[in-house]
This record gives sequence, structure tokens and C-alpha cells, in this order.
Amino acid sequence: MVEHAPALIALDWGSSSFRAYLMSREGDVLDEIESADGVSTIAPHAFPATLERLAGGWFLAYPGLPIIASGMIGSRHGWREAPYVRCPAEPRDIAANLTPVGTDEREVHLAPGLAYEDESGQPDVMRGEEVQILGIASAGARLVVLPGSHSKWASVDRGRILSFKTFVTGELFAAVKDHTLAGAFARVARSKPPGAAFQRGAADGAAATLGEKNAGLLGSLFGARSLPLMGKLAEDDAGDYLSGLLIGAEIAEARRLFADGTPHVAGAEALVHRYLAAFDALGLTALAVPPRAAARGLHLLARAAGLIR
Repeated sequence: MVEHAPALIALDWGSSSFRAYLMSREGDVLDEIESADGVSTIAPHAFPATLERLAGGWFLAYPGLPIIASGMIGSRHGWREAPYVRCPAEPRDIAANLTPVGTDEREVHLAPGLAYEDESGQPDVMRGEEVQILGIASAGARLVVLPGSHSKWASVDRGRILSFKTFVTGELFAAVKDHTLAGAFARVARSKPPGAAFQRGAADGAAATLGEKNAGLLGSLFGARSLPLMGKLAEDDAGDYLSGLLIGAEIAEARRLFADGTPHVAGAEALVHRYLAAFDALGLTALAVPPRAAARGLHLLARAAGLIR
């Protein structure tokens, strides 16, 4: 047997991006493809052709490799819907619900998303993030944070995803900044690394969420306008302040739900850096996760499903 020979093609296929990993039996990434061919940009009938265009070289060079995919490619807007698996869920539960699509020559196994219902009866869902969580949890993490438009916090015990919560932090930031009077200063402010204004915002957002201010988060949001308007914050710092305010609020709310474990944060480098800065501003410890968590999770699922041995 050739050491580190290709044994799996793993696809992380989301709404706005496509990432493919050529992986060995041991889980090493041997090659990688990135593209902007996300699910939302592709016609419903064009997924097979898109996959051939992007990864056809691997198919020719390494025929017959199993293919596993996660993300919005398995949603009702993707290739085919892979039904949700309810939490708590471990890798074998998710692997048992892979949905095959394609042909015998090019069969793709779509990973299901996860669903969870909290004590109040509110349902929550994720699709794609579950493989990242599994990849991070395989190294022993008990609390995983995935920042983004819809940030996810997940509690894990020995590789089993127990519960999770979605926070619309990124989406709310974009909506306030781009479409409200409260976000007018933030809209024209320069993008910058998190600084003093960001730290101030994180502290204010956490305090508002925990009831330590005269106003809650909704009342505090107008500070992104009133503070620079009254000369108490530089206009060019309004975007940084607004970002900190919302991330600080998210962290404060989430820590009430997920009190145990050190947060392990994974995602785009700049966003992970921003979250780590917010944790630091609040006096909390958090750790950045090495990249390719989705690849590690997909490899784990493929093993649980018997696609590689």
C-alpha cells in the first residue's frame, strides 16, 4: 500500500463557496480546491456538471474514490435534501443518515444537517457546521464557536453534539450598518482591526445583555449613532464599536447557556481574530482552532459510514 495514498474526496459545499479536499486514509489533506461556485450560484440541474468541472482532474487521476459532501449542497435548495438528524447526535448517527446522489460511477454521499429543540420548545438547525464541530471535537473540545452571519455555539461531550444555539450576529451587523439610521456612521467608517472602540463596544454589549446598563441591547444599539454624533466616539470608529457591541452581546448571552468549557473558535481568520479580541476584552479565555476543521469532520464521518476503512 502506498503511504498517504488518496482514499477520499471530501466536499465542503456551502451557499457561497466550494471547497474540496483530497484526503488520505489517515486523514491527511493531500490536495485542495477552492472556488466561489456556491450552491446559491448554481442552477438546480447543474450540480453534477459543476462538480465534474471543479474536481474532474481528481476523478481521472484517482477513479473510484468515495465522495462525501456537507453544507447547503444537502439542503432543499441543493442537489437533494438530506433530512436533519436530531441532537444529541454522534458521528455514527449522522453517518447512518447520509443521502446518496448521482450515479454508480460518481456517487456523492450528502451529510444531513442537525436539529435541536431547547427547553422552551424553540427549534434550531444547522447544515454544514456539524462537520466542523465534529472535526474540532475530535481533538477534545467541549465547547465550539463558529462565528459568521449565523454564529453557532455547540456543546460537545466525547465527540457527541449535545446541543447548539444560533445567533444572527453577523446578519444583524450587516442589516444595522447598511440599512438603518443607527448604522449611518458605521456605514462609512473604514474597516479596521479590532481596537479600543471595538473593546468598548464588546464591554457595552455584554453589560447590556446581562442587565448591567440602563438599557438592554436594543437601547444600546443607538449608541453607534449617538456616541459619534455627540463627540464621545470618533466617527471612523463607529463600525468597530457596532461590531464589538453585537459580538459582546452574543458572547454574554451564549455564556449563560454554555457555561462549561473553553470556547474553541473556528472560521475565517479575520473573524476568529475579532472574536478572540472580544473574549479578551471581557476577560474570558478562548482558543483559535487550526484550519480545515470541515475536512477532519468529513473524514471522521466517512470512516463512521464505512466509506473508508
